[in-house]
Amino acid sequence: MDTVPCPQRHFPFRVNFISFYASYLRWLRHLSERLGREITLSLWENTFTDYDDKFTMSILSSGWQKAESDNTNQLESKAEVFIEEFFPPSGSALSRNDIRKILEDTPPIRQIKQLFSTQTIEKESTAYNALHLRFDGLACLAEALIDRIGKQGEYIIYDLLREERLAASQGNTGRVEDFIKYFTSEVTTPNLFTAGLAVEVISKSEREAVVFVRECEWARYFQERHPQVGYLMACSTDEVAYKAFNPSLRLQRTETIMEGSDKCDFRIFAVDEKPNDK
Repeated sequence: MDTVPCPQRHFPFRVNFISFYASYLRWLRHLSERLGREITLSLWENTFTDYDDKFTMSILSSGWQKAESDNTNQLESKAEVFIEEFFPPSGSALSRNDIRKILEDTPPIRQIKQLFSTQTIEKESTAYNALHLRFDGLACLAEALIDRIGKQGEYIIYDLLREERLAASQGNTGRVEDFIKYFTSEVTTPNLFTAGLAVEVISKSEREAVVFVRECEWARYFQERHPQVGYLMACSTDEVAYKAFNPSLRLQRTETIMEGSDKCDFRIFAVDEKPNDK
């Protein structure tokens, strides 16, 4: 049994306004397809009209430096590429200007552009603060949708998150053995997905691993700020990503810190006996 390492809660975090474009464009497209244009715009406006940005502004107000490899000149053109990717001109009910206005009134894009224009900035951030920048606006949208249409809203958000995980996993495939090795390796360079995790490897082989997460900054963040959607936003699509890496992979998990347990009990295993999955 491996020793539980002390969580590293800080990591180098780099942001610019375009960092959030793809996620919000995917949500805007998905919701407009499922709910229609008018309901989506109403939901979006109602969610962010009275948005309290005190914590967001406190995170952005100090300690940031312009990134050495700042790509300022490319950001505006990249924004247009993203918009066209998610909203091709021929099939969109929203104009290019409408989409830009919606996104640039959405946190934290609005706050980042207000403070830093089109600069790319970076600093050593806590996982908690980085999670707030990355997920607070999306979690607010998810909560508003569920409050509005109930259980159907959860299914819509799950479909959207599943699509997002699959898109992020595209091209990242390999053998079961490689995934198990990666999943049980000690983190040497923390990032948004690993900072603030205390992990204990209970057992492992080439085809199976049992891992307990003893501390989780993701759980702390969502429990404190978005408990209604914490499991949905942060945990529900884990197996989707594992299967995208290799179709033989499966997840068995009976408890999570997010849901109030003292640990998350991950069992990752392969469902067949083939030793060299591709």
